Amino acid sequence: MGMGGVIDFLFFASGCYLIYTAISAKKNKTIAANVMLSKNTNEKDIRDKVGYIDYMYKKILFAGVLICIASVIHLANDYYIHSQTLTWVGIALIFAALVIYVISFSRGQKQYLTQVKGQNKQSKSK
Repeated sequence: MGMGGVIDFLFFASGCYLIYTAISAKKNKTIAANVMLSKNTNEKDIRDKVGYIDYMYKKILFAGVLICIASVIHLANDYYIHSQTLTWVGIALIFAALVIYVISFSRGQKQYLTQVKGQNKQSKSK
């Protein structure tokens, strides 16, 4: 397996992890901090935990599925098909998954997390 295959396998594993995280969050009402929260926040900062999980569930699941599909396309293409078009299809799927995840993450943070500490200081000074 060449370096491309290793990278494709790592993408597949990360897609599976996103799928696992989404299903685990929905089923167990737990939040994977490394996927669903930014570095400076924790679960206590979430105003509506169930609402946040419901909001993020489908988006993380969909992003994970897209990444898994893209990595399978790349692996098949690298070793059997050798199509430049499929290479770009895989790249487009990964890019779409990243855009969906980043936009959903940003909106979810704004909608479901308490105000950032710096914003609280500004409101106190008024």
